[in-house]
Amino acid sequence: MKKLALITLLVLFAATACAQETKITAAVMDLEAKQGISVADASLLSDYLRTQLVNVGKFTIVTRENMEMILNEQKLQLTGCTSRECVVQVGQVLGVRKMFSGSVGKVGQTYQVDLKVYDVESGQIEKAECEICQKCEIDALYISLRNIASKISGFQVKEEAVPQSAQPAKELQSTLLKTEEITWKKDSSQMIYIPAGEFTMGSPEGEGNPNEHPQHNVYVDAYYINKYEITNGQFSNFLNEWGKDTDENEKTMIYENSLGLKKISGWFKTPQEWKPSPGYEDNPAIDVTWYGAVQYAKWAGKRLPTEAEWEKACRAGSTTKYSFGDEKSRLFEHAWFKENSGEKTHPVGTRLPNIWGIYDMHGNVVEWCVDWYDENYYKSSPYKNPQGPSSPPENGRELHIVRGGSWNGDAGSCRSAYREYGWYYGKSFRCTVSASDVPK
Repeated sequence: MKKLALITLLVLFAATACAQETKITAAVMDLEAKQGISVADASLLSDYLRTQLVNVGKFTIVTRENMEMILNEQKLQLTGCTSRECVVQVGQVLGVRKMFSGSVGKVGQTYQVDLKVYDVESGQIEKAECEICQKCEIDALYISLRNIASKISGFQVKEEAVPQSAQPAKELQSTLLKTEEITWKKDSSQMIYIPAGEFTMGSPEGEGNPNEHPQHNVYVDAYYINKYEITNGQFSNFLNEWGKDTDENEKTMIYENSLGLKKISGWFKTPQEWKPSPGYEDNPAIDVTWYGAVQYAKWAGKRLPTEAEWEKACRAGSTTKYSFGDEKSRLFEHAWFKENSGEKTHPVGTRLPNIWGIYDMHGNVVEWCVDWYDENYYKSSPYKNPQGPSSPPENGRELHIVRGGSWNGDAGSCRSAYREYGWYYGKSFRCTVSASDVPK
């Protein structure tokens, strides 16, 4: 029975290879986990490398599952096989033409990824590449793996990104479009210009949730939007100047959170004093109510974005699930979400931006929009500058639109078209200004 399973897999793989004559059959050994890297992390990074080599479009890659099944039959292992002889032997057993083998390790604050490609027939190393990532978090290695897949294959994977030091996303400029950027004086925030024009809003039929349909074209006048989410540091500056945690109508603006702000003045002292939790000064403000977001925006001389403005800025000219395409695997580079956040928020701007230079639209903390929520609004929304429903839902609940992915949300909720509603807790925001209202 075991031999039959092995023969069946090899026949199926051979059939796939024949159907794709222009592609080279290949397999990827798990990266060797060297100093500073766990075996579990090396395994995840190896799976991502397989995905990137598939995306190159040059190789037909044997899946991990098929490799494990065949190698178990031959009493070989996917991990621990690092010598040239062992790698070539695995390639012969799998019946592939090329084998990829390498390692990942960390010395001090520098990560290093090494990768070799072997020709199975000759048993020789055809090419070797190395990627260095200085002062990076381990998540930045996803960028390094995409780069090394491009270099070793000689083909580009979509667009190539270069890992940067400390905060890799903030310095990335090579793939960004030229956009106008201003600094808003009141809160020292950077804002990106979004030109007037039409975009496609919502999800196509067969994709997304019912409240994202029908997909429709929308025209939005020119505006500026915050490059980053409002941080705990910025919101504490506002609260300390405002002197209390309620807005002009005595509505609560924020709740204390270990990932956000703490009241340090005591509950009954006025004016109140607020301070970010240690280490979270540059993280998105969290547990801000809709009233708090609106009041901050008014205090700063700005406003909350409409839902249409938010989605246009997020899409940055794209029509795919995410601003960078449809591939979930690339979400790790662009967003903090449930699968890579470590159950916490992160400093703004530490993932890759969209091509307009706007950060954290797909993750970190969900964001308030100014609109009331109506699940059927797209069926009757106006073409030009939609403002959302004119009143709350008939059920009387004061539900407002929230957009964007979250540190504790799944990949589906990080999509550009994803719509949700919110009451109070767990939210952040960014501000907008109509281009016509910007001081000359």
